Amino acid sequence: MDINSIYKNVEEIKPYVLKHKLPPLVYEELAKCVEHTDKIKNHELNCLLEHYNGGDNSYQVSVPFNLLEGSFLQAYIIYLGEYYRCKYEYLSFKDTRRTVRMRKNEHHFDGYDLWVNYTEAGSRNDMHDHGGNLSGVIYYTDCKGSPLYFEDGFSYNAEKGDILIFPSSLKHKVNTHTHKNTRITLSYNLYYL
Repeated sequence: MDINSIYKNVEEIKPYVLKHKLPPLVYEELAKCVEHTDKIKNHELNCLLEHYNGGDNSYQVSVPFNLLEGSFLQAYIIYLGEYYRCKYEYLSFKDTRRTVRMRKNEHHFDGYDLWVNYTEAGSRNDMHDHGGNLSGVIYYTDCKGSPLYFEDGFSYNAEKGDILIFPSSLKHKVNTHTHKNTRITLSYNLYYL
């Protein structure tokens, strides 16, 4: 298998927003990350590891370094960023090789900019943007009924295993979650040299 075959079914769902389906083996690694963050979320000291940002999710927690570094999940996200640059900057994979990085919070327990969002009924995430050059959402659960809305009014109802990537400056939101099932997503930020 080569890089081009992994990303062959990337789809543009609106200008500058790409969607892909995580390969099954990458989704399995993602599931291990969420299992680990579930333990953090349910721990009596969970407030010490809570990730805070502008959203109003029920709980957020960064994926720990040891689960991400050297993983296929991290490599997949970085290569997706390189694929994005190829598409919109008319470059080859050779030109973008080793130019994309996951954003990192040096000297802070949050680690990389990859965090799990747990959204219970009544939670929402108001219109916001991200740091870095490229950002995205990975859908651990089906999120039908709680679509992601972009600033131009376009919305996307995601399925389990979908991943989106878009410019970090593109504002987006999630309206109040009304379902009894927890909406679980991961958000990430990339930058490039």
